[in-house]
Amino acid sequence: MKQTAGQACVRVTRWREDGFVEFDFSFGDADLYLEMILPRKAFEEFCTAYAVAYLSDSDAALLDADRRKWREGGL
Repeated sequence: MKQTAGQACVRVTRWREDGFVEFDFSFGDADLYLEMILPRKAFEEFCTAYAVAYLSDSDAALLDADRRKWREGGL
């Protein structure tokens, strides 16, 4: 997924049993992100406030593959 300038994106990494949501938040570039954690209600409000797009599983897999490629030094 290629984000456009000014587009907010969320990738949920874990729905915790204690009611918290762990997620990555990016703005304009999915390669640059913040790892965040919020209670579920606050997460929903956050996503609404920023009108986020949710990263699909297939887009997340592509992004992970690209990150691994760069970490391992190959193209």
